[in-house]
Amino acid sequence: MPSPTHTIWPTLSPQLANEILLSVQKANKKLYRTALEVMAPRMGIRVPTLIEMPKAQRHTTWIQILARPEMEVLSFNLLSAWLIDAQRPMLCAWLDALGIEHGENGCADNFPAQPDAALLKKGVDTLLAQFDPQIVGVYLRTFNQIDETQWPALDEIVRSEPRLQAKAATLANA
Repeated sequence: MPSPTHTIWPTLSPQLANEILLSVQKANKKLYRTALEVMAPRMGIRVPTLIEMPKAQRHTTWIQILARPEMEVLSFNLLSAWLIDAQRPMLCAWLDALGIEHGENGCADNFPAQPDAALLKKGVDTLLAQFDPQIVGVYLRTFNQIDETQWPALDEIVRSEPRLQAKAATLANA
């Protein structure tokens, strides 16, 4: 079973986590409003008070809350919205590498059964050659949580790929 997306938040640099949440706020106001409504009671405050809080402070607290297992649905939705809005070239490059038909936004309607591990590895290598390893890791872990994917071979590649692991370890120690 692939790693759930709520486990991604503690591995992110504070700057990237804040960037993700700011991007969602700008591009998907409805989802961000839902996040405000979910987070406020968990922070022990009301939504208007949360809105008045400086965004950097608000998001620092959210990152801790989003790391909880019960926040998986919100975590997945926030990461997916950010990826679709801000990382389209990477999404398209991944799906192209796997030969999966997709729209301009890098989203696909149909996924094959698990592709061959060699094809997955080649696709990962393609992404790592073109994009920031930290963002590639976020994308691949989020992608592998889509109901139709959850490919064990991709999970194994993500767990064992040194270029992805080294970045996560550096961030965890920062």
